[in-house]
Amino acid sequence: MLSHIVNLVSTYEHHNGSRPNVVYMNETHYGHLREELPGVRDHIDVVAILGVDIALSDDVVRPQVATVRFAAENILVS
Repeated sequence: MLSHIVNLVSTYEHHNGSRPNVVYMNETHYGHLREELPGVRDHIDVVAILGVDIALSDDVVRPQVATVRFAAENILVS
């Protein structure tokens, strides 16, 4: 999952000329991502590693990245 998200970010940046700031995923995706990062303690560390915020939604079938404007620093806070 980590490599997939890194690829999504890289592809988005290549095609759009700017880096996305959010990745949309569901709880299952997030669980798989956390399993790949066993030494990471909390959500803030996951966001720091990815370099993008995380928005969780049950409606997301595949992780997607985007550039959005939002007021809070992190959409999801553990």
